[in-house]
Amino acid sequence: LLTSRRLGGEPLAYVVGVKEFWSLPFKVTSDTLIPRPDSELLIETLLCLHAKDSPLRILDIGTGSGCLLVAALTEFPSACGVAIDISPAALAVAQTNATTHDVASRATFIEQDLRRLDNISHWSTPPPFDIVLCNPPYISVDEIPHMDTDGRILSFRLGSNQQQTYGIMDAVVAYEPHEALFAAKDGLALYSDMRHPLLRRLLRPGGHVLFEVGFRQAQRVCDMYLSASFQRSNTLDQVIFQDIQGIDRVVVLQSPTDSKEFVQK
Repeated sequence: LLTSRRLGGEPLAYVVGVKEFWSLPFKVTSDTLIPRPDSELLIETLLCLHAKDSPLRILDIGTGSGCLLVAALTEFPSACGVAIDISPAALAVAQTNATTHDVASRATFIEQDLRRLDNISHWSTPPPFDIVLCNPPYISVDEIPHMDTDGRILSFRLGSNQQQTYGIMDAVVAYEPHEALFAAKDGLALYSDMRHPLLRRLLRPGGHVLFEVGFRQAQRVCDMYLSASFQRSNTLDQVIFQDIQGIDRVVVLQSPTDSKEFVQK
């Protein structure tokens, strides 16, 4: 049965039910996006921002399997965190992974629509947070066709009259949850939706947001947030970080340290 599933094109991680991330095994199901090695850059960058003994409060937006929050909590033993996702099934998987890696006592999992981050009155662990980790859906809904098994874009549209082929292979489109992959507005919709909740409610003044971004999105996300009063980090010497393939993959921005917009609730 397992062989036939694999031969039928189902991703190996779903067939065996596990995927390694940050040298840790994570349970995955068809309700969760399969963790990618590129996303480990978020954890690497976080380690550049803070000492490991820092008592951070971390928010993981769109947690899926929980790999980002769980990996962060294993590296920061004094930290605690909240992970949110719109999918109850994904949250159940994330909770299991937190238990497996002995961080469940420091993690809270909350069902939450990423597009409704102004409505957080039901959260048992309230903001503000020192760190926000976020790997949102960032592939344009108009660009579903062909990708490889790592979700990498292989070619791209340079103009309206030039054909583009993407690297999300058919297996990814067929098996992985579309709500974790695709977004409107050239894939930037959720980044836009999160700007003001992050600034006014979720991040403490001076806190950092670390985004994973798609191909050719990094500068657009930077510009979007810098125009909304975010600033470059006073800890790091760059805003955009490249993955092992040399692709801009992580954007780091800081909430203003003297923010007058922050609302303590």
